[in-house]
Amino acid sequence: MTSSDFGEALKFFSDRQPDPSKRTGLNVQYTETRHQYPTLSVEIAPILIPAQSPQWSDKITVQLTRNELTAFCGVLFGLRKSASGSYHGEAKNKGFSVYNNGSSGAAIVVSEQGRQLQNFLTPDDRIELAVFAVRRLSTAWKVTPADAIALLRQASLIERQT
Repeated sequence: MTSSDFGEALKFFSDRQPDPSKRTGLNVQYTETRHQYPTLSVEIAPILIPAQSPQWSDKITVQLTRNELTAFCGVLFGLRKSASGSYHGEAKNKGFSVYNNGSSGAAIVVSEQGRQLQNFLTPDDRIELAVFAVRRLSTAWKVTPADAIALLRQASLIERQT
């Protein structure tokens, strides 16, 4: 990707986690696929010392596919329990998972060649990211954000019927 492929971004920090493996910075950014489909890139970087900046040079980045963007939004809005994707990157060795943790928020995990980084979102951060992500989904679908949410809810109802 070139620098012109990047757009608006949102950052979250889990820098006060007692477990060093859970201290991370999360950056979610508007990007486009090589076929110019609006999507998100999710990157997580470790935070080595509490209350310090993430080591962005050691980040793992995954760009969501068309279907993954829809599933990602569904999880953030509490309409799905989880979503995941794999075989990302040039070497097809990256993946991601996002989990709906109910009233505790959400968790996002990215991996590359067996190395995992995770970020835990508070309930407030989760809803902020959900709004950010659904705006991107609404751009991709060429509908309003309210229509995108209504469509996600309808899809969730259909999935429960099967």
